[in-house]
Amino acid sequence: MSHTMVAAAAFVAFLLPAFSVATPAAAQQPDATITTPDSVKWNPAPFPGIMIAVAAGNPMASGMYAIFVKFAPGAKALPHTHPDQRIVTVLSGVIHVGIGTELDQSKAMVLKAGSVVIIPADAPHYGWTTDSEAILHEVGTAPTGTKVWPMATEK
Repeated sequence: MSHTMVAAAAFVAFLLPAFSVATPAAAQQPDATITTPDSVKWNPAPFPGIMIAVAAGNPMASGMYAIFVKFAPGAKALPHTHPDQRIVTVLSGVIHVGIGTELDQSKAMVLKAGSVVIIPADAPHYGWTTDSEAILHEVGTAPTGTKVWPMATEK
């Protein structure tokens, strides 16, 4: 047997135990969890016309969480902050989103389904819908909360 073949056989013999250990661990993976906006319990948010539902995790405990946020037509979230960074994806509808301490329609961006915005921790932001409903999916790290900006105004 050549030196190359001995080295290859030794390498394969070394890897075999690693594969035999990895296979049972992979077989013990938990089942996937599926959550849709239709399968959750909606609760009122701090703003009229806006509802929130937990999709995964616990926003009041620790670790990652995901929530759905539903804006009724014409609903407004005045400037507010969250203690954690939020990654927000528009699932359906159209929403106007802006950053700042006053709801300024001229500075907001119009986000359609598929749009993603990252809101930094403690960054004042706001949003509203016009004539249709919008559903958002937000992901962050708990514990979280919503603090309405003390002197929130609308331009």
